[in-house]
Amino acid sequence: MSRLFFFFRRKPRRAPVTPEVERLRAQAKAELPARLAELAAQHGFVYNKVFIKNSLTRWGSCSSLGNINLNLRVVTLPPELQDLIMLHELCHLKYLNHGPEFHALLESVCPGHRALARQLREYRIV
Repeated sequence: MSRLFFFFRRKPRRAPVTPEVERLRAQAKAELPARLAELAAQHGFVYNKVFIKNSLTRWGSCSSLGNINLNLRVVTLPPELQDLIMLHELCHLKYLNHGPEFHALLESVCPGHRALARQLREYRIV
């Protein structure tokens, strides 16, 4: 007896593009890549490209190709939380997981990162 399975894809949620989003995108493109390059050089990280995205669920991500994606809303955060997000993604260049080695590396480049992560939870992306 064979069974048929149907998989329904939900329509992906898209963040609305408003004038405020476009203003944030311009500000993020002007500020974040320079700060990311500065942090990478300071801590000896090498990344491929940086992209500014309008994500609904993540502050940032890192690909296995060495590309770093940053949410355009990162510019709305205090500087220490912006640095936390960027250093977190830079550490993923070495460890593409959240294992003990990853957290040890993050602690070495961002002392007190757990307390900062707790502060970051007080902020919503959208």
